[in-house]
Amino acid sequence: MRESAYRYQTLAIGLLLAMPAPVSIAQDEDREVALPFVSLVQPPSVPKLKPKPLSDERRREIEKLIRQLSNATRKDIDLNLSYGSDFVPVGHFGSFGSWTGKPVEGISESVKRLIEIGPDSIPFLLEALDDSTRTEIVVKCVERSMNGGMVFDVWTRGNPVNYSEQRILQLDRHGFSPSARPKDEFFLPEDMESYRVKVGDVAYAILGHIVGRRYICLTSPHVKSRGVIVISPVQSKKLRQQIRDIWETENPKQRLLESLLIDFSTRGILQWDSLDFWDVGNGFQIEAVKRLLYYYPKIAAPLIAERIQGLHAGGDFMEDSVQNGIRSDNLVDSIAWSDNLEVKRALAKLARIAIDPGLEEALDRAGIRKP
Repeated sequence: MRESAYRYQTLAIGLLLAMPAPVSIAQDEDREVALPFVSLVQPPSVPKLKPKPLSDERRREIEKLIRQLSNATRKDIDLNLSYGSDFVPVGHFGSFGSWTGKPVEGISESVKRLIEIGPDSIPFLLEALDDSTRTEIVVKCVERSMNGGMVFDVWTRGNPVNYSEQRILQLDRHGFSPSARPKDEFFLPEDMESYRVKVGDVAYAILGHIVGRRYICLTSPHVKSRGVIVISPVQSKKLRQQIRDIWETENPKQRLLESLLIDFSTRGILQWDSLDFWDVGNGFQIEAVKRLLYYYPKIAAPLIAERIQGLHAGGDFMEDSVQNGIRSDNLVDSIAWSDNLEVKRALAKLARIAIDPGLEEALDRAGIRKP
């Protein structure tokens, strides 16, 4: 048994050493499965954005949209459960990230508009985090076919290489902050049977969608426990303060741009012969690319075009992914919706050297035909 495991480990190391690109292997001796380590390369330099005061018309529009969140639907608070797929302003992505071009259905017009406005919405969403106005969304344990209880908890996701998030959320190697509940508490007491979602909870989910974070207010706690966890900024002063400390600023456009550029420069670290945990870094980049190109097209287009032009496309999926630091097909899908000429020209050049079938299919979805 040990001899067989040793041969497998030797083979895995041999495959890694044979790769053309330098590979870092993350290990954690205290756990059976290594944690999703990520690293940071130098973020690109971009000019600083000058803060511009909102017009009275835009301010009134956002305030009205916030008030309308009391009419939110269940889809509006679940939209970040599809993290890595949908980005509401540009359309639906398939279960594996492939862009379909179809609009995201079931999202309230007020929620959709707040996401489209993006950075200008952030201060208003932060202010609304403690808004206890009741919505029509009532969640019960039986809705998820679980026989546990329902409890409040405090944890949220962030990028461990973003210093601000790492410090405020106390991120270690995980991409989310420590739970306020004991880690080994597998049994959930029946503290409550249902929860009516508040406007502040909806604002939390919308904020996450804008900034590229999985800010969800409902989750199943642990594979060994049964029940529903409610993560509510309305109920938790600690959570409200953490999120406000991260995002509150006089220049929200600059703060979001800086955060997205860090995500764009985040790389996963390969662990043995699997891309599973390496894909965490890939996910940060893909979510950043969508938002950079949508909210900051003039700044983002040259950066993304340069990234595309530097892609290695030798035909071996794993080798190409590790060398590029990103999945090429995911990158193409994340920008397939854009009509930016600079980006389209870069994709056309990539099509000339593309060999991998998955990359060719992604280029086809983007309307780029291989010569």
